[in-house]
Amino acid sequence: MEEFITGGSEVLVVGGGRSGLSAANLAADLGAKVSVVDDDPGSFSTEDWGRFRSRGGQILKERTVGPWILESSFRVIMSPGIPPIRWSGEVVAPPLPQVRGELEWAASLWPHPVIAIAGTNGKSTTTALVGHLLSAVGHAPFIGGNFGTPLSEGVRQVRQVLQSGGRSSYDCGVIEVSSFQTESMQAFSPSLYLLLNITPDHLDRYGGYDLYREAKLRAVSLFGEETTVIWNGDQEDYRTGRMRGAAKAAFVTRSEGPHPSFGEVPVVRIHPDRLEISGIGEIPSGCQIPLRNFRLSGGGNLENLGFSVLAVILFLLREGRQIPFPLLEQGIASFTGLPHRMERIATVRGVTFVNDSKATNVGAVEAALAGLPDSGHPTTVLILGGRDKGGSYLPLVPGIRRQVKVVVVLGEAREKIRRELSPHVPVEEASDFQEAVARAFSIADPGETVLLSPACSSYDMFHGYEERGERFRDAVMRLEEQFGVKGRQGS
Repeated sequence: MEEFITGGSEVLVVGGGRSGLSAANLAADLGAKVSVVDDDPGSFSTEDWGRFRSRGGQILKERTVGPWILESSFRVIMSPGIPPIRWSGEVVAPPLPQVRGELEWAASLWPHPVIAIAGTNGKSTTTALVGHLLSAVGHAPFIGGNFGTPLSEGVRQVRQVLQSGGRSSYDCGVIEVSSFQTESMQAFSPSLYLLLNITPDHLDRYGGYDLYREAKLRAVSLFGEETTVIWNGDQEDYRTGRMRGAAKAAFVTRSEGPHPSFGEVPVVRIHPDRLEISGIGEIPSGCQIPLRNFRLSGGGNLENLGFSVLAVILFLLREGRQIPFPLLEQGIASFTGLPHRMERIATVRGVTFVNDSKATNVGAVEAALAGLPDSGHPTTVLILGGRDKGGSYLPLVPGIRRQVKVVVVLGEAREKIRRELSPHVPVEEASDFQEAVARAFSIADPGETVLLSPACSSYDMFHGYEERGERFRDAVMRLEEQFGVKGRQGS
C-alpha cells in the first residue's frame, strides 16, 4: 500500500471509540493534523481524548457523520462501528482513494507477519488461542484488532520502542477481523487468513445475507500467493471463494474421508478425541494431536482449535522452524478460554450458570446448544434477547428441542422471539435483566443449567456484550449470597 498518511497530512478520523482513539493518536504520531468526528459528543469526554486534544488534535463537535466527509479534503480513517450508509449513502461503501479502514491502514504500517482471523462465530476465542499457542512454542505475538487492543495501538507501541533504539517486543500479529473491517478493504496481505465460518449476522446493517457474506469474502480477492487462506471445509463458501484470488488454500473439516474439492493441500480433520493432520510435506500424513486435555466446551470450540493448530503449524513452517508438538500440546492443555464465552460462573443450589454473552447471533447460540452434554431430555433454561439483528430465530428450534426446557426472553427482540419460538418451547418474558436471571433460576431444577446465550446484540440495555456478561455474573453472585455457595466454579 502507498504511504497513506505522512507528516502534514490533514486527517479525519471517523468514530470516537477505541479504534478511533488509537488511529487518531497514531496519525498524530506520524505528524498529521488530525480531526475527529462522532455522532455522540459524549464519546470524547474521557481523559484519553483530553490528552489527544493537548497534542493539538481537533474534535469537530459541531459536525456529525454524513456525506460531507466525502467532499472534504481530508484523508479519512474509518472506525468499523460507523455504518457506511451514514456517510456514503450505500450499505457497503465502494473502495475510495481517500478512505481507509482503521485496521487496513494500521496493517500497512505493521512491521511483522500477520495471522488474521475472520468469520461469524469463534473469532475472539480463535484469536486468543492462536496467540496462546504461538506463545507456547516461543513466539511473541501481538493479539488484537477487532478483539481487544486495536492494531493502531500495537503499531504505536512498536514505533515508540524502535524510535528509542529498542527492539520490538513482538515478532508477529494475531488479528481478529470483522466484516465491518473487510467490506471496504483495498490492500491487505496477511500471511494466513482464517475464515472460520459464515452464518447470518448483522442483517440489521447489511439488509440481507448476501451482502454480509460478500463482505466476509471480499478480503480473499485481495490476496496473492503469499497468503494462505484456511477454509471451513464443512461449508460451501470455499467453492466460490477460492476462485477470487491467488491465495493458497488449507482446510479444517469434520469429514472422515478425502474430499475431492480440497486437492493436495494441508488439512486438519476433527475427530471427537483427536486432530488428524495431512497434506503437509514436512509432517507425516495422519499425524495426530490428542484432545483429552483441551478444556473448552461448546460445539464450535473443536473447530476453533483445529483452525488454530493448523495456523500455528503453517506459520512455524513459513518461519523455517520444526514443529515442537510437545509444546503445542502443552499450549492446548493450558488454554482456559475467554470471559463471556461458555464461561461457567457458579453453581447455586445445584443449578449451574453459564455466561455466553458473546453469542450475539443465532449461529453462536446453535453452537452453544450443540456443545451441551446430551442427557436425553432438556435440562437447560435459555436466556435470549436484546437488540434484534434482522435474522430468524427458527434455526434454534432443533437445538432447543434437544436441550432447552424453557426460554426466558427480554429486551427489544422479546416479542419476535416469543412469536417464532413459542410454538416449539415454553417461553416466559422478563421485563429486565435481573428478573430474567431470577426467573430462569426459579425454573431450573438441581442438576440443570441456566445459559445466557442471547442471539442478539446488547445495545438496547448495555454498552456491549462484556457489560451484559458482567451483569449476569453480578446477578449470579447475588443469588450465591442469598442461597449459599454450592460448588463455585471458576472459568
